[in-house]
Amino acid sequence: MEDKKFSMDIERSAKELLSARKEKSNFWRYANVLGVGGWTFVIPVVGGAYLGRYLDKKIHGEGISWTITLLMIGIAVGVYNVWYLFVRKHRQ
Repeated sequence: MEDKKFSMDIERSAKELLSARKEKSNFWRYANVLGVGGWTFVIPVVGGAYLGRYLDKKIHGEGISWTITLLMIGIAVGVYNVWYLFVRKHRQ
C-alpha cells in the first residue's frame, strides 16, 4: 500500500515537472520568435532611413525624397522578412 502511494506521488511530480518544462519552453520559444521577428523588421527599415538620409544630403543637399523612398522599401522588405520567417517556422 505504501509503495503504491509513493509511486503515484512520484508519477504526479514527474507530470508536474514535465508540464512546467513545456510552459517554460513555450515562453522562450515565443520570446525568441518575437525577438528575431522584430529585428528582421527593424533592420531594413532603419537601414533604409539612414541610407536615404545619407543620399539626400550627398546628392540634393536637403530634401527627403530618398529618405521616404528607401524607408518605404525598408518597410516592404521588413514585412516580407517577417512573413517569410513565420511561414517557414510554421512549416517545420
